[in-house]
Amino acid sequence: MEVVRDIHDGAWAEPSGDPDVTLGAGLFALPGLVDGHAHFGAPIGADWKSDTLENAKHRVNQALSAGVLLALDKGWSDLHTVEIIDTVAPDLRPEIEAAGIINAVKEGYWPKFARELDESNFEEGVQKSLTDARGWIKFVGDWPRRGRGPVANFTEEQLRSAVHAAEAVGSRVAIHTMAREAPSMAVNAGVHSIEHGLFLDESDLERLGSRSGMWVPTILRMEAVVDQIGAESTGGKLLLEGLENVRRLLPLAAEAGVWLLAGTDVTVGAHDVAQEAQRLVDYGLAIDKALDAVSINGYAAVDRPQGFEVGSSADAVLFGANPRDEFGVLTHPEVIIRRGRLVA
Repeated sequence: MEVVRDIHDGAWAEPSGDPDVTLGAGLFALPGLVDGHAHFGAPIGADWKSDTLENAKHRVNQALSAGVLLALDKGWSDLHTVEIIDTVAPDLRPEIEAAGIINAVKEGYWPKFARELDESNFEEGVQKSLTDARGWIKFVGDWPRRGRGPVANFTEEQLRSAVHAAEAVGSRVAIHTMAREAPSMAVNAGVHSIEHGLFLDESDLERLGSRSGMWVPTILRMEAVVDQIGAESTGGKLLLEGLENVRRLLPLAAEAGVWLLAGTDVTVGAHDVAQEAQRLVDYGLAIDKALDAVSINGYAAVDRPQGFEVGSSADAVLFGANPRDEFGVLTHPEVIIRRGRLVA
């Protein structure tokens, strides 16, 4: 379908008169690529390391230059992404929603990295997280303990109270869960986005989909963790079992009404989110569904315009071939437009 639009004050407008410049004839357009699990504060490929604000800005620019026009940053050990949102002009970066400092419990995440919560400071910590962030709050839902394996960090009631607090101020809750304990509990609590979610099941997808929840499998990241800890280790075997469960569930997610999103985590940068979309295809997701997962699903999931609606931000990524026929074309857009401005 051909859509003809003009640009006025950075927004899409109905065409009027003869255009000064015509872009996109014969090209295929998306409103933008979307990274559903970015960490702009993180050095790419490095766990539990902080980095400079300038390097975070560089990663944001890389994402924009690759056609990523919406990113959901799921927090880090600092507030660099929040500072970027507040100080960098919107036309010079993707649209970004961000959690702030990640929330965990003592011994429930990388040492001295997250905000550590317990019964005495849980409510205060949630409110601090919501104040510091821009639209999201992130919890580490489970984490391995020596000699015990993965353990849930929070109760269902704690997560439910965090969801209520977030919704009261127009924010959303995301949860990291790689093991068996936390996924169903998080879905029951109303958590908006399940990150990794290796051990979700069909009933979880049905409940998550009934309220238009999100699932971000981050396959590249999970495979990298297996490589780090060894496929024959206890943890590696658990994650490989979980990845097979992801392979089984991916085709069911859209049918259940779940917003399935491609997310990079820290294994590759947001500018390489097309690699994660390809991994979704490799795991059995239909190409059109994977294309949705790296584009319009992200917009719909956070209630943003999904196309080229008059009055919406004039954003577009144009490709020389139809991604449904040549999926690899997602890695090299021909033209990128952000708020009506051509991106170099």
